[in-house]
Amino acid sequence: MRTAPRYTCDDAARLAAEVYGIAARAEPLPSERDQNFRLWDAGAQFILKISNRQEERAILELQNEALRRLTAGGTGLEWARVVRDRRGREIAEAGGHFVRLLTWVEGECFANVRPHSPELLSSLGRGLGRIDTALADFDHPAAHRTHAWDLRHAETAWEHAGRLPEARRGLVEPLIEAWQRVDWSGFRTSIIHGDANDYNVLVNAGPRGHSSHVVGIVDLGDMLRTATVCELAIALAYAMLGERDPIAAGACVARAYHAEYPLTDSEIAALYTLSAARLAMSVCHAAWQTAEAPGNEYLNISNASAWAAIEALSKLPAGWADEVFRRACAGPMRDLADARRAHLGPSLSLSYREPLHIIRGWRQHLYDASGRAYLDCVNNVAHVGHCHPRVVAAEAGQAALLNTNTRYLHENLNEYLARLAATLPPPLSVIYLVCSGSEANELALRLARAHTGSDRVIVVDIAYHGNTSALVDISPYKFNGPGGRGKSAHVTVVPVADEYRSVRWRGTVAEAAAHTGAAAFFCESALGCGGQVILPRGYLREAYEAVRAAGGVSIADEVQTGFGRAGTNFWMFETQGVVPDIVTMGKPIGNGHPIGAVATTAEIAASFANGMEYFNTFGGNPVSCAVGLAVLDAIRDEGLQENARATGEYLLGELRQLAERHRTIGDVRGQGLFLGIELVRDRGTKEPAAEEASELVNRMKELGVLLSTDGPFHNVIKIKPPLVFSRDDAGVLVSRLEEALAVPPFPHL
Repeated sequence: MRTAPRYTCDDAARLAAEVYGIAARAEPLPSERDQNFRLWDAGAQFILKISNRQEERAILELQNEALRRLTAGGTGLEWARVVRDRRGREIAEAGGHFVRLLTWVEGECFANVRPHSPELLSSLGRGLGRIDTALADFDHPAAHRTHAWDLRHAETAWEHAGRLPEARRGLVEPLIEAWQRVDWSGFRTSIIHGDANDYNVLVNAGPRGHSSHVVGIVDLGDMLRTATVCELAIALAYAMLGERDPIAAGACVARAYHAEYPLTDSEIAALYTLSAARLAMSVCHAAWQTAEAPGNEYLNISNASAWAAIEALSKLPAGWADEVFRRACAGPMRDLADARRAHLGPSLSLSYREPLHIIRGWRQHLYDASGRAYLDCVNNVAHVGHCHPRVVAAEAGQAALLNTNTRYLHENLNEYLARLAATLPPPLSVIYLVCSGSEANELALRLARAHTGSDRVIVVDIAYHGNTSALVDISPYKFNGPGGRGKSAHVTVVPVADEYRSVRWRGTVAEAAAHTGAAAFFCESALGCGGQVILPRGYLREAYEAVRAAGGVSIADEVQTGFGRAGTNFWMFETQGVVPDIVTMGKPIGNGHPIGAVATTAEIAASFANGMEYFNTFGGNPVSCAVGLAVLDAIRDEGLQENARATGEYLLGELRQLAERHRTIGDVRGQGLFLGIELVRDRGTKEPAAEEASELVNRMKELGVLLSTDGPFHNVIKIKPPLVFSRDDAGVLVSRLEEALAVPPFPHL
């Protein structure tokens, strides 16, 4: 490794006096190869650059000529100017080293200024685009060189990958492999700055530390002729460091650069690969350099931040960053909301004040078109994680072979029915496969009516069971809500068994059953639209016994709560120690693929077999069964039920501690990964805080966490994430809630 000369501050001050005739005090600056000193001389400031002994004079001449070109090139940035020595030389010599004196460019290092606003990031992109425009027709013999940091020849860095610890080498190797697939033949070449890192970019710090724009870029030591796109890729690598949403930050820079210096399609396609490769180069070189110079603080700081970025990027879904950069450089996009309104029925709403344009999903995260990642704490459909590779492979593999209805024999159907039945108590041995939770509940209603001969149904207030006409009629959440027609005569509504609000529940189902002789008691095993309510111990046992005594059947709606979400049990009804007569399933059963199911007893199934055939065109098709099997496999093999238990218990405890610090939180409740936070304006009166709940959800979205509200007063924050949600994710959720609750309208205790 080439080492820099070891000059002290006194040496630098003496050199400045002898060579340049200035009396100055000196302060050392961080550097990789050379030694740099900041000088103060009667109000004027300079940077004294002492090159290492192996530096070539032609390289310094290249830098000086480039500075003159950039100063005159209309970049909008401030550039250092070369100060001649007492003999009129731009490049002096002292002690066997080349020495230069440059004027000081005032500004704060990009690395030291937070946050990096979109305006700041855009100004970086604009500046770099103007630099490359100014240098497009510039050439110099010294620029045609081999350089260790040339991204086009990163193989010199990969030689050091073997020095990395095995686990970290595993993070870097995919980045190396992606770089090796880049086709460099279609890229333009030019002389580039080549090192717009976060310590070489200077910004004008605005009020309260908020940066406004880039004012200058220093240190031309890595200047060379290479693929022009490397300029932007290098800058992106450093712009992403320390960012909560690194791809969004990179997209801001790329969009502004492209507006100044338009990229070709092939350059855009390679942009993310090259920026990630730059980070990989950094840690590979650092593995070698730190072994040679372990005390180099500059290297240690840079290495730590590069590793943090690589680890963050390794968790992103494949192809998403490329798509974001492509969209960023594509120009203004069509307004999707307007296009949606043109043809989609207006009764379907969008989430959040500022709707999200989601283009990728991976495990417990969703990713939007602008480059932002969101921790998904509410999507209980992606039960085993968004785009689970096992589920995706099962769906694609079977779709490539056969997909047809259940009038033919197929192994997938038989295997899936057996596997699903094995998760249920023995009496529930007959299964019907459908395409959604609504279809499942509709069929359950028909089963109950066929078995009892009655149309009457008991339901819990605020409940929602589906979108068909029959199900809207038994969903108080709908028929008592906006646009609803009120309760039908065949429906009896009992109160929500909400212990927080001290609602009387004991005996209410028994009273209704005795009065109506109902065909069915329809109840979620934990109440979703009712406000993430965990039913009181013994509630379902008492209710089921009363309904059966009156000649009815009990239906457990597990559309939101089943398949291990309870943590302690596979089915939420099992936490109540009961066995329903009918169980309905949807949402998580297919991890986003449209599947639903109804399980019941042989006796009830026999009552339904009255001569009218039940046929569902797509229910139980080979693809759906393959998907259902893959979901069951993932839950079992990845221990997701146990994860729901352990993570849910931890999160519940953390949320209750949060409630001790924020009096807006009236109640925290939950089972496994089915939790709720009820917000109130007064803990004594329990006045619902619906507006505050909406504000909190929207703030959390801006902080990168997706939640939603529900409950009779729309004041309950519901938490029901994919079961791959981890303890670390729980920590992120709680810390972001703390951040969102830190300012009005949320009072502290």
